[in-house]
Amino acid sequence: MAVSFRRVTSAGLVSALGVGLLWFPLLDILDDWTNPPHKPLWSTLFENSPGLALALTLVVGGLWLYTRDWSDEYVVNAAKWSLGVLVAFAVLLAWVLGIQQFVQNDLKPYFIALDAVVFGGVVALGIGIYDSRRRRNESELALERDRLSALYENAEDAIATVRFDDGPVVESANSAFRERYDDIAAILSEAPGVNGTYDSLAGPLADGDAVEFEWDGPDGDRSLLVNATPITTANAVRAHVRIADITEQKHLARESAARERLEHLHRVASDLSAADTENEAYDRTLNALRTAVGFDAACVVAEGDVVAARGTRDALDWESIDRIQPGAVPTDGGATTRQVDGATVLTVPVGDDAVLQASITDDEFEDSQVTAAELLGTHLRETRKRLDREARLRDQHERLELLARTFRHDLLNDVNVINARATVLEDHVDDDATDYLDTLEERADDMEDRIETMRSLMKAVEGEHRDLDSLALAPVVKDAVDDARDTYPSAAFELDTPLPADVVGDDLLPDVFQNLLANAVEHNDTDAPRVRVSGERADDAVVVTVADNGPGVPPERRDAVFDLGEKGVESGGTGVGLNLCHRIVETYGGSLTVADDADLGGAAFRVRLPLSD
Repeated sequence: MAVSFRRVTSAGLVSALGVGLLWFPLLDILDDWTNPPHKPLWSTLFENSPGLALALTLVVGGLWLYTRDWSDEYVVNAAKWSLGVLVAFAVLLAWVLGIQQFVQNDLKPYFIALDAVVFGGVVALGIGIYDSRRRRNESELALERDRLSALYENAEDAIATVRFDDGPVVESANSAFRERYDDIAAILSEAPGVNGTYDSLAGPLADGDAVEFEWDGPDGDRSLLVNATPITTANAVRAHVRIADITEQKHLARESAARERLEHLHRVASDLSAADTENEAYDRTLNALRTAVGFDAACVVAEGDVVAARGTRDALDWESIDRIQPGAVPTDGGATTRQVDGATVLTVPVGDDAVLQASITDDEFEDSQVTAAELLGTHLRETRKRLDREARLRDQHERLELLARTFRHDLLNDVNVINARATVLEDHVDDDATDYLDTLEERADDMEDRIETMRSLMKAVEGEHRDLDSLALAPVVKDAVDDARDTYPSAAFELDTPLPADVVGDDLLPDVFQNLLANAVEHNDTDAPRVRVSGERADDAVVVTVADNGPGVPPERRDAVFDLGEKGVESGGTGVGLNLCHRIVETYGGSLTVADDADLGGAAFRVRLPLSD
């Protein structure tokens, strides 16, 4: 390192002062030895030995100052003190000698010597005061070090006392610091703005401000918090440096943030379930993605078009969109990340025709953020499926409504017109045409029955679009039995119990029992058909059994009889009745089954209906 001019000049002045003062005792020795009265050499040497020693001390002191590892500031300060005391002493002697010589005309060597002693005493007092203050500061500093050493010696954090001169120097440290770290300069060089000079670090410390920053550790695999707290001292900048390992805390913080993301995404799933349109679902998804990921830009691309965006007007990475395999979903590992123009772009497939993209600049996505985005993509995919399903159901419902109105109004009105005209024609046809007229009326009645059946079937198909209510079961069953007795006078009908219960149902419930009673008679091959209707409570439901004495249902066909269009070989029906009953009962949350045994020896159908609240 180059030696500064101030350092050379200051040390040289001190040595030069010693050399100059050395001439005075040397001249006195020469005068005493060579001029009469001649004095013994030993006496004059003994007399001038203090002057010689003091002058030589100044010469050697200058050289000593030059070789010290002190900063230039301290070398210059020592030289100033030497020159200052010398000038003050010279001024004092000149003052005393001048008064005695030119004013009093009488030199008094003893008083001159006494004045020198007094001056020396004053200088000694100043030196004593300075030394006492220095000792007190050192004692306080040592006491502070001892106190902190006792306080921090067993601490898990690494702690050291550091002095800042040209660079940081460790004055003391606890065992944790000594065991883990050996280069304080390398540690503090990580502080913001240090750049190896430490001026920007020592400045705030000298002003009493603490400095704090994060460090990755000597191996770059830890998260450490470095705190430098200033210590007030008179002659140096010092600080307590504490290094705390916060790796575990940051890991726990990241886990907590990941849990919060997942909890937020679960709330998002509920929020998306309330979305009525795809655009609304897209907006809610991007809002949730901002919370979960904290993107700079994001978008949703569906069928090649950007349908929603934040911070961009175009897709963030078309190449990744093109690379995603058709039909990929997040759980298939379809999510990808790629660097695009200095940003990390995350692409999450949403079904086989859409993607969710987000980007962050000068950073990368954490695993938990990718997982959160994948879950969000899953929620959006399921929401789009739901909305598509609901749209198709609405379309089907509208078609059924149109078909039902056609059956109820147009076709049924046409049948009623045919019946009315046939009634008018009864009085205007001859006997040969009567059979044709009877056939016309029978077919019109059949058409009316089929239209009513189709109306009931379509209403049953509507399912969740119907409003269910609480119905008293006994009147419904009794009315159905009474109608069956009128329709089939040759059959015997029994009603064993009044069934005093309220069940879930609507205006289609009577159709169930009417169809079952008609089926019991029309498929009966005995001369005297018998039908028995009974009921019983079963937990939170009522089970109504319709049994007959007919041929029954073979075990292998007990499930098939409820299929649409399924009918017996000799049946003249449409194969709709039992399927209709099955559909209606299921919409109530109940069931319709064929019993394994029948009281009357034929078939037995059991209708299970839930009780209303």
